[in-house]
Amino acid sequence: MGLGAPSLAQEDITERRRNEPVVWGPCPESYEGAECATVAMPLDHQRPRGESLPIFVARKLSGVPNAPQLWILDGGPGGSGEGLYLGQAERLAAVLPGVDLYFPAHRGTGNSAGLTCAGEELESPNGSELSQEEWPDCLAEVRARWGHKLAHFNVSQAAMDLGTLIERVRGRNQRVFLYGLSYGTYWAWRYLEFFPRQADGVIQDSVVSPGETFVSRTDLEFDPAARGYAALCAQDASCRARLGADPWARIQAISDRMAQGHCAESGFTRPLLRKSLAGMFMTWRLRVLSLAIPYRLERCAPADVQALRYFLSLYFEPFELYGFSQVLEANIDFSELWESPAPSPATLRQRAGSATFSLDWGVDRADISVQWPKYSSHSATRWPRVKVPLLMMNGTLDPMTSHESALVAARRYRAPNQTFVTFPHVGHSVGFNSPTTLPGNPSCGHLVTASFIQNPHAPPDTSCLAAMVPVPFDDRGAARIYFGAAFTSVWDNPAAP
Repeated sequence: MGLGAPSLAQEDITERRRNEPVVWGPCPESYEGAECATVAMPLDHQRPRGESLPIFVARKLSGVPNAPQLWILDGGPGGSGEGLYLGQAERLAAVLPGVDLYFPAHRGTGNSAGLTCAGEELESPNGSELSQEEWPDCLAEVRARWGHKLAHFNVSQAAMDLGTLIERVRGRNQRVFLYGLSYGTYWAWRYLEFFPRQADGVIQDSVVSPGETFVSRTDLEFDPAARGYAALCAQDASCRARLGADPWARIQAISDRMAQGHCAESGFTRPLLRKSLAGMFMTWRLRVLSLAIPYRLERCAPADVQALRYFLSLYFEPFELYGFSQVLEANIDFSELWESPAPSPATLRQRAGSATFSLDWGVDRADISVQWPKYSSHSATRWPRVKVPLLMMNGTLDPMTSHESALVAARRYRAPNQTFVTFPHVGHSVGFNSPTTLPGNPSCGHLVTASFIQNPHAPPDTSCLAAMVPVPFDDRGAARIYFGAAFTSVWDNPAAP
């Protein structure tokens, strides 16, 4: 069950909560340099005196008195903020030296009553990722633990958690900003529906457009972005020398050959290939591997086989989820970020199977998408009335929140102090995938964010777009990490000893 028009307006929350201080203390080991708190929130904000949930938040203070607060909303859905803190807190603090950083864990993730099941353990047959065979048992576990309460792990309740937390933590006259990342933008839209005036500004990075962006279409979205990247390869002399004048057609042909058993000694199959290409495509630096892997498969020399087998042994090793909840992901995706009418399991499998780049997201979730108990939300496709300054950012080669779908938000929010910034050739998460040649190589997305926080009522400074690093088509470090220490190019094999 979602919240409709909220019965608890932010003025009511202010009255109830402003005298209840949040107690900060030590953090789990992964939050080095931070202080943390766990705050009790109603399971259902429409019944504030009923059962409660623990909601976790970490903060990294700047040391500046009364500094602006930046609340960073992780993506997914299912992200807990823990991995984001580990990977990006120091970088953010360097670009935003006078800003206090807050990392709330969405209800149902990490230490905020994390929804988990045995299939997510590293020791399980598929590692930490749930396979299609593990999903039914996982759903049974979650239903046995939460029953009908599972419906309260939704976007609206999480938005009320966030607004309540902010009201309890902010100081008098202290400015507050939100930074939504991917699904975090959807969370922020819902927050703005309930708290249209609380924040001083909202930054939306990789924009989820309500009613336009559907997770059920994930396996369809990678190929268009990857085709655009392949077109850039054709314009680069070194890349074109490897993959020819039409790299996209070449990669598709190689993928088709894999289905016929080409280079089977590498360990790659066509499904493993499309998942690897999609995974590598997600980041600025590593996406060159999504071109180099097919090239190596086509050549299939002994050194290529060595490199490719090394890659598979590394890339598909079980990994730590850092509080990510696949259960929460399913609960929200199937209820709010799903097409209507819902695609059949066969359609979900076909979408992945026909793609060249795909995470095979629908393959593993095809059957459980029909069985999962959905909650209803009146806000799933509704846009909020935004009354505060707004910065929206999206890359033109984003495979998760496409530039075209993000532009729907740009057309909707065109009032003064509402700005949409396009990042050419950038993929998902522009804040962390838009490196510049400026001293220290800061991310352009972070620099634009910093200028917005400094003065949200002025046009943000986008001059860093002209200082973006040229799109790279080789990477010595990536070659050594993913193919082995002997490799100094993602394309070329080392000389024979």
